[in-house]
Amino acid sequence: LTYSQISRSAGLIGRRTALVASDEEGIDPQDFERVCAQKHPKMIFLMPTAQNPTLATLSAARREAIAHVAREYNVVLIEDDLYGNLTDDPTPLLAEYAPERTIVAGGLSKSVAAGVRGGWLSCPPAYRHRIRVAHKMMTGGMPFLLAEVNTRLVLSGQADEIRKRSIAEIGARIAIVRETLAGFAVKSHDRVPFVWLTLPDPWLSGTFKNACLEHGVLIDDEDEFKAGRSEQVFHGVRFGVSQPRQRGDIAEGVAAIRRLLDEGRAGYDSFS
Repeated sequence: LTYSQISRSAGLIGRRTALVASDEEGIDPQDFERVCAQKHPKMIFLMPTAQNPTLATLSAARREAIAHVAREYNVVLIEDDLYGNLTDDPTPLLAEYAPERTIVAGGLSKSVAAGVRGGWLSCPPAYRHRIRVAHKMMTGGMPFLLAEVNTRLVLSGQADEIRKRSIAEIGARIAIVRETLAGFAVKSHDRVPFVWLTLPDPWLSGTFKNACLEHGVLIDDEDEFKAGRSEQVFHGVRFGVSQPRQRGDIAEGVAAIRRLLDEGRAGYDSFS
């Protein structure tokens, strides 16, 4: 499971995607090595801190092992740290283990404001020009107005102040989720605005998504985060807490989720 739009984007430019196994601690370095040996990938996309959607955070040992495999098989590491900027996780970035082959992506859209669609890349000097050209060819070039907004927010200190307020609001909303869904398998983080819920038997993620939608609650099933076909089933769903304007809306939505979980499949019928 991962942010699957990366796989879709790769497909648009003619690249193929290979899946790597993961567990509760994140990506499995041994399976990464197997994929490298069998399929010879050019690069790997990872979210080492607060992975979307499972919220897994790779340990330092796993990051070091992944960097070792990448160096051995000459694989470029794409490190998405958008949510990591919210968590203040002290674990070293992958870039600290393999600086010569790691491209780190950051931005303000998750940690400051969703409407500020600006970001940046930190990369080895050898990649800098190629990345700049590729970005311009694929997107039409840097949006200068957004770049200026981002720059002023950061340099003035306003971005950091907004980030602190965002973190406080996220914490209050996650507390509502934890209290309402107490007793169920919920994975959350005080500073990250989404939740990973493992569904009790006999719920299937797609069916549960449809049931929630009929109650006015929009969530994502696990298929939304699969970068390709896989036999592995997680029976999980992800939902965010940042879009509703008021905390009361969060409470109502999570209460609807709780009712469905309590009632089970007997409380939902897809036939009108």
